[in-house]
Parts: sequence; structure tokens; C-alpha cells
Amino acid sequence: MKKLLPVLLLPAGAAAAFVAETYRYVCIRGGSKLLNPLLDKKTHDEGYYAHRDGEAARLRTLPQKRYVIRSSRGERLVGHYIPGGGKGKRIAFLVHGYHSEYADTAGMYYDYYASRGFDLFACDHTAHGESEGKAIGFGVFESEDCLLWLDFLRHKYGEDIQILLHGFSMGAQTVLLMSDRCPDNVRLIVEDSGYRDAPTQLKKQLGALYAPVAALHRRLAHCDVRLADARPALAKARQPILFVHGQNDPTVPSSNGPALFALYRGEKDCLFPEKARHVESFHVEPEAYQRKLDRMIARTFRP
Repeated sequence: MKKLLPVLLLPAGAAAAFVAETYRYVCIRGGSKLLNPLLDKKTHDEGYYAHRDGEAARLRTLPQKRYVIRSSRGERLVGHYIPGGGKGKRIAFLVHGYHSEYADTAGMYYDYYASRGFDLFACDHTAHGESEGKAIGFGVFESEDCLLWLDFLRHKYGEDIQILLHGFSMGAQTVLLMSDRCPDNVRLIVEDSGYRDAPTQLKKQLGALYAPVAALHRRLAHCDVRLADARPALAKARQPILFVHGQNDPTVPSSNGPALFALYRGEKDCLFPEKARHVESFHVEPEAYQRKLDRMIARTFRP
């Protein structure tokens, strides 16, 4: 409340301008020229950034196919297919999070998945990377787009492909939101550092500014963040799910991991590393992460 008090004391015009600037910062590609320098800050140590950025740079140099589809909103969406060990039949579909892009996410996981007999596919979400779009969907737009990508992969590589969906942060929310609508080709889902629902997560970040920002997003982007709630989908989903969340997460409260795990009644497993921050579990405890994945892949995928 103390942080919001100066805003609430502003004249009406200035307060409205501040809400609009906050909306741009939270919901629009590129953010806010005013608020970005004030609010953007690093949330990981330098070792994590060096690992992520080095692997992302390497991934961009590997042979890969670049694909383009159109969203239902008319935006051009870009995806990258990186051959590994899957021979076009086993695909790990990695789904990036908020303010990220395909290589930042997929790079760190390429060696693992290639060694387990998977090719990699990773898209740039709307308003991220090479894809078009201005407004971020917090899982609402992204889940619909990823379902289109699943259809694309099935038509491109055959109805007999086997797919592992692996989402991070907002990407974890994305894969949970679509979990009840995935085709049978999706054999396993991994959600890493996701949130139960976008309103609760955004209220944590925005406080009293949540309501006007969410209303602006509904009016200007036709995006209702109230639809980004994993609970209805989890009640109907059938695929095995691995829930991962670092207990030292400063971005998405770590309580989301156990809460999501408890909600799901299907086949499941979990990993909640004590020292991992946001999406750091594979970086902090790679062997434990790999053991969990290995066990679930062995149970759910054909050779």
C-alpha cells in the first residue's frame, strides 16, 4: 500500500497516465520507456545468465528449420525446429515465458533432449522474439497459439509423432491451460515455475493497479486474464505431468508448485529444489531434474 499511496494522491489526469504507463510496462511488447529503467532488475546470479546465454548462442548456430504460421488474431508466429535424436518422430516442444524467446529457453535443454532421442521445437510467442503482436496474453493467447503449433507439427511430421510439452513460467501456465485440449500425440507435460492463475500472480505484482490494468487489457487487447486459470484444465487433463518449482523463487511464489501438484488427479510427479530461484531448477539441480524426466519419459514414450 505504501508504494501505491503517491499514485493514489496524484491528480486524476496524472493517475490515469500512470495507469496507462503501467499497462504498457506489464502487457505490451517493449514495455514502458519511463518504467523499464526504474523497475527492470536482474533476478538471477551471473552464473545462471552465463549458462543460459551461452547455451542460447550455441543453439542459434545449430542446423534448424524456421517455420511460420498465422494466429487466429492474424499475427505471424515463428517457430524453430532443431534436429536432435528424434528423427522427426519424438519432439520436445519447449515453451518460453514472459519477456523471453525460443533460444533463451531451449538452449539449456538441447543436450539433454538430444541425448534422450528427441528433436527440439520452440516457438516465439506473440509479442516476443521474431513473432508479431504487441500484446502479451499471460497464457490466454499463447495456449491457443501452441495448439496451432501442435496441429502444424502433426501435419508436418506425421500423426504418429510423440510430443513432450515443457513450459517455463508463463510458458508453464500456457501448457497447463491447454492440457485438457492436447491431442494424444502429447505424451508428457512438464510445467516449470508456473502459476495457478494470472489474476493472483498479477495482483501480487500490481496490487491496487491490477483492476485498471486488467480492464485496459480486456478493452485494448481483447485479452481477459481471468481466463488464464489452470484449474479448469487440470480437472479434465489426462496426460502425465511433472511439476517443478524452485523453493527460492522471487518471481512466482513457490507455493504454486505444491498447490498445482495437489490439484492434479492424474499421473504426476514433482521436483521442488530448495535453493533454485525462478526457472533455475535445471541449472541448480540438473541430475535430480534429469532423473525425474528420465523416469517419466521411460513410462510414457515408445522407443
